[in-house]
Amino acid sequence: MSANAIVVGSGVMGASIAFSLAKRGYFVTVVDKKAGPAQGSTGATSAIVRFTYSLRDSIALAWESKHLWENLRDHVQAPESEPVADFMRTGMAVFDIPGLIPATVRTDFEALEIPYAEWDAADLARELPGVDPSNHFPPTRPEDPAFLDDSVEPATALYTPDGGYISDPVLATENFARAAKRHGARFLYNTEVIGLHHADSTWSINLADGRVLDADVVVNAAGPWSARLNELAGVGSDHGISLTPLRQEVHTLPAESTVIRADGSRIPAVLDAGIGTYMRAEVGGQLLIGGTEPECDELEWVEDPDTVSMSVRPEQFETQALRAAKRFNDITIPNRARGVVGVYDASTDWTPIYDRSEANGFYQAVGTSGNQFKNAPMVGELMAELIDAVEHGHDHDRDPLQISLRYTGGELNLGTFSRLRSPAGTSGNVMG
Repeated sequence: MSANAIVVGSGVMGASIAFSLAKRGYFVTVVDKKAGPAQGSTGATSAIVRFTYSLRDSIALAWESKHLWENLRDHVQAPESEPVADFMRTGMAVFDIPGLIPATVRTDFEALEIPYAEWDAADLARELPGVDPSNHFPPTRPEDPAFLDDSVEPATALYTPDGGYISDPVLATENFARAAKRHGARFLYNTEVIGLHHADSTWSINLADGRVLDADVVVNAAGPWSARLNELAGVGSDHGISLTPLRQEVHTLPAESTVIRADGSRIPAVLDAGIGTYMRAEVGGQLLIGGTEPECDELEWVEDPDTVSMSVRPEQFETQALRAAKRFNDITIPNRARGVVGVYDASTDWTPIYDRSEANGFYQAVGTSGNQFKNAPMVGELMAELIDAVEHGHDHDRDPLQISLRYTGGELNLGTFSRLRSPAGTSGNVMG
């Protein structure tokens, strides 16, 4: 299809969408206020690949995307000389605590043919060096006297051997951007959108440097700036859910004896909502630690992503480090806080919007930060299919598009990610 498409945002979502549109014949321009790719939320992602979602379509999307990550070079048609991001298949262990894993997850896994195993405390002790295989729930803060309480209740976990993480999120984004450029896409960095206007089936995008770009299609993939972009475009009045930026920190600790097992392999990624963290191995014998938004933590919602402090706060580092030390007994906590800061584009129900808008030609891949990096390869494909269908007259609001899953079979109901939905019945946090 010969049409002009502008993608706002060059994180992993924007770059993947640009690639999928460009290879379908769109003349794509990607606009980003930052100086290069993946300098927003993507640069701070933990890039974990997991399948434990509350909604079956979310599980299916993650499962299909995993197969694309495994075949990333083929997917982006990268030459052998180009380095591509690796999928580190370490497995994923999700500690099973009350209310975390819906009863439907296991039946959905079986229906979608996703391998899994039930781990008991002995399995955890065998697979995770120095782990405390007891159940710590509910999560507490270090200043709470209950934080030091011992537990005699053995922990259990749901293990998926195909879980893991992407080795280098920035490189992955660059892979999609290079692929898009090979199909004629152009990327405009240090370029801020300050206005959008729609008339006669054409969008005019006003840039801060005075230029005006015209397009038939605009895609909002602006991460934590997505709600602001919707406001500029005058869309969002029919949304059933809202979008709010959330500041988050991800920390690292030196923990080689914890993350590297006796045989030299890396430990599985761990989601441990019982203490309020997720963890995985990081390069250099590091343990990467992020939060699961437990009720005892005050979340830092922000109005303006541009005003957020990007410095790691010692008190947050200490909280997460102490939580990790509660689970693994061989962790030493350094005096200096280490980590990265990101801003999540969080939706009301932590499920993204992959949809059109009420304005013709304006599309949204928003509410993605925090748990959607894993789905980037498929998001590009499904957004391109959605745009093609709607631009050719399909009424997606009345008849939600069904996306065929090439690798894993079946179809994805794109209506699950509709802007019109009421908040879905999810976990209510980054678990989705």
